[in-house]
Amino acid sequence: MAKKYLKCNKCGSVFHFVIPRGWLLKNVFFFLPVKTYFCAKCTKTRYVWITNAKEAEYERV
Repeated sequence: MAKKYLKCNKCGSVFHFVIPRGWLLKNVFFFLPVKTYFCAKCTKTRYVWITNAKEAEYERV
């Protein structure tokens, strides 16, 4: 079974970069399963609501 890729909801391109979470997400909203991804095609930072177990189902580029 082939793995899936996380895709940008705006342009449909595959996310290439995971950005470290900022201070606010790490220290205030630490309990939320939010990860920050960067889309190289539309040059936007996207916040994805995803747990570590769910992220393991997707392959990184």
